[in-house]
Amino acid sequence: MLNKYFLSCFLLFCFFYPRPSLAIEDGILAIVNDQVITIKDLRDAMKGVFSQLRIEGRSPAEIEEIMTQYETKGIQQLIEDRLVLTAAEQSGIIIKPVAIETKIREIESNYPSSQAFRDALLKEGLTITDLRKKISDQFKGQVVVENEVRAKIKINPQEVTAYFNSHIQEFKNRPRLYLNSIFVQKGLASESAKEKIEQAMDQVKLGRDFKEVLQEFSELPSVGEISSDSLRPELKDKVSFLNIGQVSEIIEMDNGYYIFKLEGRTPGIEASLSAEKDRIYQKIYQDKFRQRFREWIDGLRKKTYIEIKE
Repeated sequence: MLNKYFLSCFLLFCFFYPRPSLAIEDGILAIVNDQVITIKDLRDAMKGVFSQLRIEGRSPAEIEEIMTQYETKGIQQLIEDRLVLTAAEQSGIIIKPVAIETKIREIESNYPSSQAFRDALLKEGLTITDLRKKISDQFKGQVVVENEVRAKIKINPQEVTAYFNSHIQEFKNRPRLYLNSIFVQKGLASESAKEKIEQAMDQVKLGRDFKEVLQEFSELPSVGEISSDSLRPELKDKVSFLNIGQVSEIIEMDNGYYIFKLEGRTPGIEASLSAEKDRIYQKIYQDKFRQRFREWIDGLRKKTYIEIKE
């Protein structure tokens, strides 16, 4: 989680807008205790983390997700980063060099050679020392969050049971239908579409194999497996009550005509608590983590002098 702490919408400004004058770069965005955060600080932080994500081999989708996630936070995210790191340092957290070197070797293993890894660092404007510092800070953040947030989250079996009972509909497997279908789309001459679907129905009533008829007449692939709840109400009323092997009458819709054959049905099954308890535990855990983390951050804010410049 801490790997995502350093990115915000300001990243766009860092890379896609011209660099401001030195006077503007020195402009103060915020004060956190005795530390100032300038435009340059924010630019450098965002550029550094963006580079690190690339060095780590994160996919463009991952980087875009992180940017999107934090683009509404801006300076607030960097303030939180500093609060977390300060809390870690005040707690006396020290990261062993071997842990940092192991992480670097893990990143380096994504490259064809050590030289290619160092070339990539250089291209991103980073040194190996920069990377060590960033990894160390991230690890410190992870450790302090583990100690102050994760370790204090407790979930008892009664909570899991209560969640299951109050969200029982979420764990019910909906009935599913297996439908073959013939569809003829309405065109400018809707009568011809109706004639075509009636020809298909005549073939079905004569006993011709339904699949052969749909292959000849249908203008869309067969519906196949579908939840009965996902059918439009006017279709559900006419299809859900078919017996297996039964063919519907011609059903007219806004866009065309359908004929359905019910090939199979799976009834809705209510999941058991034993089958869902792990998923429920993770859901409760994530909810409690978000709440506990926000309370912890808010507590750090109250103990810290923070001034955000307009």
